[in-house]
Amino acid sequence: NEMNGMGYIVEMDAYDKTRAIKKRTALGRYAHESAVFGKPVVGQPLAVYMGDDSRNEYIYKFVSTAVWAAADATATDRIAMGDKYLDSGKLYVAKFNADGSGQWIELSIANPAIAAYAAYKFADQADVLVNARLAGDAVGATRMDRPEWCSVHPGTGEIYFTLTNNSNRRVEPSGSSQSAPDAANPRVYTDMKGTTAQAGNPNGHVIRVKEGTLGATSSGFSWDVYLFGAESGAAAASVNLSGLTADQDFSSPDGLAFSASTGICWIQTDDGAYTDVTNNMMLAGVPGRVGDGKKVTLNHPRANGTTLSVDTYVGAAATADTLKRFLVGPVGSEITGIAETPDGKALFVNIQHPGEGTAAANVGDPAKYASLWPSNAGYGAGKRPRSATIVITKNDGGRIGT
Repeated sequence: NEMNGMGYIVEMDAYDKTRAIKKRTALGRYAHESAVFGKPVVGQPLAVYMGDDSRNEYIYKFVSTAVWAAADATATDRIAMGDKYLDSGKLYVAKFNADGSGQWIELSIANPAIAAYAAYKFADQADVLVNARLAGDAVGATRMDRPEWCSVHPGTGEIYFTLTNNSNRRVEPSGSSQSAPDAANPRVYTDMKGTTAQAGNPNGHVIRVKEGTLGATSSGFSWDVYLFGAESGAAAASVNLSGLTADQDFSSPDGLAFSASTGICWIQTDDGAYTDVTNNMMLAGVPGRVGDGKKVTLNHPRANGTTLSVDTYVGAAATADTLKRFLVGPVGSEITGIAETPDGKALFVNIQHPGEGTAAANVGDPAKYASLWPSNAGYGAGKRPRSATIVITKNDGGRIGT
């Protein structure tokens, strides 16, 4: 049963090491990359949004049975609050429609599509949660391009999800591991890295969702693509749909967080497609709202000479004022993880596995390391590269991004 013990959200009390860690099984079992709460409203259930970090997997929402009480924000027994809101509720999976709408479909054994699913016999509701991916298959959820992080806009309440990339997106899929383009994952193209052809959706995108009038309990939503990752010189009609320039182009968005202080959307990359040009990076975005852009039709040629046309919805084009490259990491590193002080004046960012491409045969020779960071930034010359957390402040002591 070891495989069934993996793939859960686990809660710990960072302020009390004596408290037992809790596995929150009601949120489903799959390759969780992150989980984020929607904006809490007193008297209404809490929503938790999540992505399954695998190609052609799903986006999920959990809605608590308990309704939010403001006093719980400062409760001293924090694990008990998790028990209250995260152990009982309903798990939903997202279906993105071609017209820019979408539905949250409840993953329940009472759903006939799940109860009578031919490919797998679900025993009970616990089985549905343990095999949430199969339940998503049963109800026809939308297969996404690796949903990783998600974050909620502090002003609008809209939910943003990074879709990092998908090498298994094909105009004409062959086999169950591949998927055709659809409205929410519309691009299929080839990106050259030197002499290597990278097929599918190598650069990824960021999708966003606006819940219906019922908020957390809404079963419907609208959506568009906030940003498409791309090289600035890529075809504007089929790849660089967000109009990125050389000062802001990026690939494989992964980490994602909104600043509670400024509302800036911080986007971090974990890329292998564009690293022949630049290292992984963090960008600062100032998003608008779902629906602030336009409908675009992508025309994909088939082998038989016909065309597969896919409509999608693209947010307002990026400008120099709404999207900027904020930092670029060392060679071989991933930029991942971000936190800020409550006043927004200090930003904490993780630099993960710098020099990762160093060959095993060269580990004993610092002269052959792919990166020396942070030793070449004051840590001590000639030492092996290390993951580290950096702290960013402004010279004038102000809020980051102002």
